Amino acid sequence: MNKDKREPDYPVELESQFIMRLPEEPAKVLRNVLQTGENLKNRLTIQMENDMRHGEIRFDNWLLHGKIVDLPTIVESHKTIDRKSIYKTADICQIMICKDELDPSSTEEESPTKNKKKDPFKVDKKFLWPHGITPPTKNVRKRRFRKTLKKKNIEAPEIEKEVKRLLRADNEAVSFTWEIINEEEERGDKHEPHVSHKPEKTKTKKEHVKHEMEASKSSSKVEDIFGGALSDSDLEDENINVDIEDSRLSAYDDPPSDSLHSSDFKGSRPATQFSSEMFYSSEGLPSTSETIYKGREQYSIDDFLQGHVDSNLSVKLQQLSTELEELKQRRQRTQHEISGMENMTLRQRFLEILQTLNKEIMNKEIEYQNLQSLK
Repeated sequence: MNKDKREPDYPVELESQFIMRLPEEPAKVLRNVLQTGENLKNRLTIQMENDMRHGEIRFDNWLLHGKIVDLPTIVESHKTIDRKSIYKTADICQIMICKDELDPSSTEEESPTKNKKKDPFKVDKKFLWPHGITPPTKNVRKRRFRKTLKKKNIEAPEIEKEVKRLLRADNEAVSFTWEIINEEEERGDKHEPHVSHKPEKTKTKKEHVKHEMEASKSSSKVEDIFGGALSDSDLEDENINVDIEDSRLSAYDDPPSDSLHSSDFKGSRPATQFSSEMFYSSEGLPSTSETIYKGREQYSIDDFLQGHVDSNLSVKLQQLSTELEELKQRRQRTQHEISGMENMTLRQRFLEILQTLNKEIMNKEIEYQNLQSLK
């Protein structure tokens, strides 16, 4: 192939419709002619050049130089025949700017740009109009269509090439050194001053645990010697509380003395009365406090279990009743739907659903009756 051969520059396609912007005087005359509906064939001529960007416009006695530029906006054009219905004819995105004098930028020769290869799909900047048609769209190309950000990250093939280049340079070098850096060790070195205080804390914690263990051992020895962890005063307080709370449950409870309810100790009866039962040995009859405590414990456990069972039963019964109501409502809805259904396959499907609902209702009713009998 011949290297001197170049691809031919194809002319840019002209849009089917574009806007003409004329100077003030010819614009008024042309507007009047269009409104009156006179023939423009012999009065207006437009002659375009090969690049389809420049041209000459002759209107009556005016000779104007035109330049077609691309708009940043799109304007729809419509056509009507009966002034009632309109039809879209084209999308206008070009404008022809007509001037009395020739544009000086077009006459300048751009020698450095001629040598560069132009992209056929890219429009030259001088043919990009920065503004729209209406005043709000002034300078809209810069405001709306900003430049895209360039990629700053390096692609994988470029990184691979750089690594190969460095390895090649190492092989060709007379001597080279390297250093292995561990990121985890660096992080540990940075946090080292904060870690130094931790062993002291652990030591103090260990010492505290040792003291607790020694105290627990000494307390267990005392329990082994004296036969219980509670003191006599604690036992007396517990027995007093038992006598006060459960006085109505046991027949062995003594009536409360006047000395417990009044601060005045002057009375015929002493504060403490002695009886022969108090001097029995531990192997003899059991004390009244033990019998009261056992009776109270047994009674409280039975009451707690009975109350817990009753509450569970009531909750289950309530749940079953709500489920039964929902199932009955569903059954009623399905029966209503089956009554007005003509499709046989769909009717059969709904009948199967109705049978399952009836079974579920029957099972729930049986379960409800069983729970009701337990209550």
